[in-house]
Amino acid sequence: MKVQGVLAAIQTTVGGLDRQLRKLDAISDNIANAEKTPDKNGKIYKRKVLVSDTKKAEKSTFADSLKLKMRTTDKNHMQPGSKPLAANGKDKDDFEVVELDSEISVYEPNHPMADENGYVRKPDVNLVEEMVDLISASRIYEANVTVMNAAKNIAKKAMEI
Repeated sequence: MKVQGVLAAIQTTVGGLDRQLRKLDAISDNIANAEKTPDKNGKIYKRKVLVSDTKKAEKSTFADSLKLKMRTTDKNHMQPGSKPLAANGKDKDDFEVVELDSEISVYEPNHPMADENGYVRKPDVNLVEEMVDLISASRIYEANVTVMNAAKNIAKKAMEI
């Protein structure tokens, strides 16, 4: 009986759900601030994207940070294919939200924030692209929920045996 396999599937799915929620959060921020003009200090909203943080995560486990080698006394202690967790408890293939430093100038001569040439600085957020990303993230989230439910049902059936 491989309960670890089902639990590993659930753990992986939870990671996928977390990533998609963070992506949905970044997308919703982008859509909400797509037309935002600079604040009083001239700072403009920066588009957020979710990117892989593998370089940071590669050296973030306890063993890596202490330069330790793992030894097992029993081959069943570490399951094949199991992933090490980072020191903060997250998967090593962690992702992070990054703010992109880009903006566009839109010609709106009657806008109160327009410069002397009639251009207004705005965030470089493409609403069509954000909506496509939103639909994609939503579908991936739904797929992860389906996998989670399947894994739960398998675990439940295994308990009935």
